Amino acid sequence: MFFALSVASILFLFGIGYGLTAFLFPEGEDASRGEKFPLVLTTSLLANHLLILMAPSLTVSLYAGAMLAGCSAILIAIRRKGHLRPVRTGSLFPPAMAAFVLLLYYCTLLIDPLEDWDARSIWFFHARMIWSAGTVGMSAGWDDPAIRFSHVDYPILIPALAAQGSHLLGYWNEYAPKLALFLVLIPPVCWVFTFFSRSVSFLFLLLVFPFGLKDFLLSGSMDGCVAFYAAVSMLLFGRYFQRGRPIDGMAGICCLVMAGNIKNEGLLIGLIGIFAVAATGILFRRFGLADLKGCFRPGRVAWLAAILSPGVLWSVYYKMKWGLANDLQLGTAAAVDRMIRRVWDGVSLPHILKATFFNQETTLWLAVAAFAVSFAALAVSRRRTVGWIPTLVTAVLYYGSVVLIFLLIPNDPTARAFSSMYRTMLTATGCMIVATYFVLKELEESPAERRLEERRSLSTA
Repeated sequence: MFFALSVASILFLFGIGYGLTAFLFPEGEDASRGEKFPLVLTTSLLANHLLILMAPSLTVSLYAGAMLAGCSAILIAIRRKGHLRPVRTGSLFPPAMAAFVLLLYYCTLLIDPLEDWDARSIWFFHARMIWSAGTVGMSAGWDDPAIRFSHVDYPILIPALAAQGSHLLGYWNEYAPKLALFLVLIPPVCWVFTFFSRSVSFLFLLLVFPFGLKDFLLSGSMDGCVAFYAAVSMLLFGRYFQRGRPIDGMAGICCLVMAGNIKNEGLLIGLIGIFAVAATGILFRRFGLADLKGCFRPGRVAWLAAILSPGVLWSVYYKMKWGLANDLQLGTAAAVDRMIRRVWDGVSLPHILKATFFNQETTLWLAVAAFAVSFAALAVSRRRTVGWIPTLVTAVLYYGSVVLIFLLIPNDPTARAFSSMYRTMLTATGCMIVATYFVLKELEESPAERRLEERRSLSTA
């Protein structure tokens, strides 16, 4: 029964997203099914979340999603019958390996109940609230003072998805809601395997994503999911700068939007990531007039509106309407006073830096050291590549922003840093790993391969 629900959920989500992505690319777009599938699924996760936020109940959202999936099924049938668009198949080995890794995650994720405190008391507590009320509306109890401890201002994409699945089952337990975690993990795992090559750089990448993040992805604390999506977005943007393919740029945007709908830190990484990518593209002349015109195609404008809407609806409209606010108290004179005092007290800032940069759980220092060594080798070989630049800028700006936030918050940073801050550094660590991957990949490529990539990039710019 549960396995059937899992398969049906994937088909349901794929059906929602297919119609929104069917007209994104011109005919003959240089992209395989393995590259399009995760984009379709990520789009569907965001579109389904929009349906949940807009619908008066979970039941209505399921009916609306089923109607969209039905329309997509008709569109698929028409396209297959008329052979309107050829699709490059490519090797079956990468998608087969992605399926194997996902199967391992599926079995591992669902074999144990929820245990992590954050998962039980925040994310899946919110999911149970939504499931009990049958809606994400105020009847779920967002304004109840008794549940303020659970950070009711946090994004609810995964809680809402978990509640929707349990609503379909008709009951709640500590196992079934974790299916939402698995569904969210499918796109980034598939994207990682689109970088498959018989090389040390890909092996390095694979050992970190997804295996290195395993414990954080399985616990249900969401920090691992945000870090995974942020890192994959930087991978995709890096490949976009190398090859100039629109699908990589749009997939990178989709990943950043997903991160912002998973946890508040994702909003920060999204803003920083877009800034870093835009600055890199402008400075290195990787954006042209054709790229700007391509952004305003009707299909792409509709797609962008669809994936941005749920984040805006929750973070701007609902949170302001219901008075849902965090406890960080940023943007006040008292916060600035706290920051100045903590910078000069000789204790708080060193404590935070030690808890973040040198923490053994996230090993940010090790990721920085690996990048420094590989970059030194790149400099000695007099090679150059652009892929590592936006991800390095993102990692540095994100790290500095999080340290600044911990200096501003009213909580004692010397206590809070060790309890939760190390998890927020997963994103910075992931970005540094991606930067190292691009440097290693450049070192592995022969001069002929490098010139081919440069010509391909310039021809599509």
